[in-house]
Amino acid sequence: MEEIKFNLDESKFFEKCVKNQNLPKNDALKQIILKRIMEEFNEKNYSEDKVNDIIKKYFEDFALIRRELINFGYMQRDPIKSEYKVIKKELTKSDFLKITRLKRHAVELGILD
Repeated sequence: MEEIKFNLDESKFFEKCVKNQNLPKNDALKQIILKRIMEEFNEKNYSEDKVNDIIKKYFEDFALIRRELINFGYMQRDPIKSEYKVIKKELTKSDFLKITRLKRHAVELGILD
């Protein structure tokens, strides 16, 4: 698993985004936020309320963050049970390359060739 390295202090970036309640528009930078939030998930399955509670520790707009976690493949939602399943804790280089917009944003930042 090849990890993506960002050219900035990820902790400071995360703290700044939380303080300003701002999710970056750049999909590659969003991964810093999403990866950090995923560190809070230690089990495989979660109720929607539990997912929301974890996200609310950091962001008021928990629905946006929850949707991004699903969109980028960190989690899957079972609509019948209203349950969420953790798929991965962070994206690999391969994941970045599969999502066109994410790949383009990573190239713009200089973290992918």
